[in-house]
Amino acid sequence: MSSGCPRAALHQSEPHPDPYSVYARMRADHGPVVPVELGSGVHGWLVTDYATLISWSRDTTTFSHDPRLWRDFTEGRVGPDSPLLPMLAPRTSALYVDGVEHQRYRRVITDSLGGVDTEHLRRITGRYADRLIDEFCARGRAELLDEYARMLPLLVMNDLFGFDEDQGMRFVTAMRNLWLGVDAERSNAEAERVLSEVVTARHRQPGDDLTTRMIRHRAALSDEEVIMQLLLVTAAANEPTANLIDAALRAVLTGPSGPGTAAPSDASLTELLDGVLWRDAPITNFPALYPRVDVPLDDGRVIEAGSPVLMAFAAANHFFARENAERMEETANRAHVAWGAGPHRCPAIDEASTVAIIAVRVLLTRLPGLRLAVPPEQLRWRLSGLSWVPVRLPVEFAPQAPLPHGPEEAAPLPADPPAGASEPRQQASGGLSSLSNFLVRLLRGS
Repeated sequence: MSSGCPRAALHQSEPHPDPYSVYARMRADHGPVVPVELGSGVHGWLVTDYATLISWSRDTTTFSHDPRLWRDFTEGRVGPDSPLLPMLAPRTSALYVDGVEHQRYRRVITDSLGGVDTEHLRRITGRYADRLIDEFCARGRAELLDEYARMLPLLVMNDLFGFDEDQGMRFVTAMRNLWLGVDAERSNAEAERVLSEVVTARHRQPGDDLTTRMIRHRAALSDEEVIMQLLLVTAAANEPTANLIDAALRAVLTGPSGPGTAAPSDASLTELLDGVLWRDAPITNFPALYPRVDVPLDDGRVIEAGSPVLMAFAAANHFFARENAERMEETANRAHVAWGAGPHRCPAIDEASTVAIIAVRVLLTRLPGLRLAVPPEQLRWRLSGLSWVPVRLPVEFAPQAPLPHGPEEAAPLPADPPAGASEPRQQASGGLSSLSNFLVRLLRGS
């Protein structure tokens, strides 16, 4: 049973201009380990201290990632319709298990990602980035979060996993709703259904993609296990990578020198990204650990066994960097926990960094004079139990002509597949597919 001590509410009903000020108040009221309400009647704890987060993430004796230890869930106090369940309920995937089982699943993920050619990833990321920019560059204004930062990782993942357009459209809708907590149970079921179709298709027709590599891996996962690893990787790759792109662009646009006039190098953007990962990490209050035994805190409070303990990566980084600003300015430092800590640390760091760096470089190269369309203090974030997400990133720039394309690339965009079509059409070479057009409509809310 969860403790009855006063708890901080993680959910905010209105978008907020400064999430870190909310967490600073929590720390002032409760200390760096905060008792929180994750959702209606669902209690847990939030770790915002850098050293504690690292220590507990590495302590696999005291703490587990396995939600089967979540006492309120196993004893029926979390309703089946809770929007937290798609992210916190037990799953047969690498993030939700420990020990040998975790190592087996993680090896499948790392080996499959290792088969992604770096030059191919750079090439398709740059290509999709250019095509997205072509859609708005002549306007002289854009909403970069929905028109660019959120769309680019989805398109790249669609390519790497071998989705066809119909599957991509349905999966994008489901994952977007899942992150927003909209009809979470149905959205989760639809996402799993799409991945099941993809796995079935790749059994019949293998390809050079992540799905095929997971199916063929020597660990011999069942189809259900393959689906769970695919769901984990796609969920981790999409919204967090979009948040990283958004944070990097904000750092450039609100920095003392602005975006500058020269095209940025990958080296300078890598340095920029390192700073962003310290100050504004893309993953906020996830994943959760579950203590196997009661854990006493220094102030006399006790975290009871089976209570979810959220890892506040962004807050832990931010407050540590702020408290040690003078020391950190003296040397480059990549000891942040933006990618997690311990054996469950993110296995796709290089891939996420590559997509973010190319996204920023292509945009700044294509749009000289890029600037925020509103004062920085007007930007807002939505705060929920497991995350905070930016609301929008409006910009202005000198209008630019779309890039010229060859005759094949200039062909009309393919139409959406007709209802009931058995074989969705493939995208035209070099152009934005109907999936891309669908994403524009989806993310604009039309």
